[in-house]
Parts: sequence; structure tokens; C-alpha cells
Amino acid sequence: MKDKGRREPVYRVNNFGNKMKLAKKIIIGILIIIALFVIVQIVNAAKYKMVVNVVEGENIMGVNPLADKLDFGDLSRNNGMTRYITMKSEGGISTYVLVWKMGGISDLVKVDKSSFVLKPSEEVKLSFEIQIPPSAEIKNYSGWIWIFRLPKII
Repeated sequence: MKDKGRREPVYRVNNFGNKMKLAKKIIIGILIIIALFVIVQIVNAAKYKMVVNVVEGENIMGVNPLADKLDFGDLSRNNGMTRYITMKSEGGISTYVLVWKMGGISDLVKVDKSSFVLKPSEEVKLSFEIQIPPSAEIKNYSGWIWIFRLPKII
């Protein structure tokens, strides 16, 4: 016997919730791809240590001949010098180059080209110029230069 006062439950399919779950998965997938791209670029970036030792005196310049880092040596106040990095494109496509400096020395160093396009078979000489101001503290300054290279697709 059926109870005439009772209704049977109605089940509705919630498609909106399924669509939100799919959109969330797509967004997470895109974020993971972007994160992987950023991690690969950081790992592949050319990293150079920059150091300078500011010393007491006038017209003092002690140069480090090694080329494993951008070592500006010993410099007195009101003095400066320039170091160079040569970049060559050996690939078949152009690349975007981005030079990023960081650390305590970054305010003292000027880069002639911080972003540019390196064409195939082109060679570019980047200059890193440091000028020690008269107000600089007598101490060691250090930092990093990271050079990112991204293929130019467009």
C-alpha cells in the first residue's frame, strides 16, 4: 500500500559542481606548467657572482685576472672599472636575453643592456661597469647576475 501523503524524493544532477571541478583542474594544470617553465629557466640561467672590495685610499685598483666570476677586485672610493661577458648565439633562432642583478652590489653596477634580442650567429659583449661613490662604506660588496635566455617564437 502506498502512503498517499508521502512524496518520492527527486534527485537532481548538479552539473554546475562538475563544471567547477573541471575548471579548477584546468587552472591547476596551467599553473603547474607555468611553474615548471619558471623552474627550468632558473636552473638554466647563467649565474655569475659579482664581488668588489672597497678599500681605503685614493686611486687604488687591484684586479683579479680570473674569469670565473665578475670580480671587480679592490677599488678605492671615486674609482671604477668595467668587466665584460661575451654571449654568442649558436642556435638557429633568435633568443630574448634578460639580465637580472641582485645583492648588495647591484646598486653600484650598471649593465649596458639589461634586455635585448640575440639573433642567430650574433655575438654580443655585455659590459658591467662599477663606480664606487665617495660615500661608500669600506667593506666587501657582493651579489649575483643571472642571465636568462628565452627562445623568440614570435
